[in-house]
Amino acid sequence: RLVDDLLTISAIELGEKKLTFEAVSVKSVIENVVSLIELRAEEKGITIEKNFADDLGPVRGDRDSLGQILLNILDNAVKFTPEGGTVSITASGVDEDIAIRIEDTGIGIPENEISRLGERFYRVDKMRSRGMGGTGLGLSIVKHLMDAHRGKVKIQSQLGRGTTVTLFLPRMREHGAA
Repeated sequence: RLVDDLLTISAIELGEKKLTFEAVSVKSVIENVVSLIELRAEEKGITIEKNFADDLGPVRGDRDSLGQILLNILDNAVKFTPEGGTVSITASGVDEDIAIRIEDTGIGIPENEISRLGERFYRVDKMRSRGMGGTGLGLSIVKHLMDAHRGKVKIQSQLGRGTTVTLFLPRMREHGAA
């Protein structure tokens, strides 16, 4: 996984990762990613809740990259949420964007660590993270792919109460521009 993640981030930074931008349904990408993570969530007794606004419309994006972004965020949410917790996914329109909010009832992140998330290999709790797997590159990949989509990532957290990651992606405009 480490080699794959390093190759992915290197390709993104060098402009070698070819993204195919098209009209993408946020709801369908979320549903696909949730289907990949559901079994692990069920094994931990974690409930996944989904709530989609009716008027989402498409975003201009690369379907595979959007899936990778959501998979990284949801994987962290499930990984760092204790048994019996909840992960909720909400998608709604916010001005010119579609906001996808992933909120968990996990262990949370100290406030002074949040600004470092997205740095390569950065882990909040080195011992716990290593034992849970992961390469320390997931959020860095998310950051780079969101930049490629002209999107923004906002992370809020309270230690012991959970984390909320909100992804803002530009809505697809009438004439195909985002």
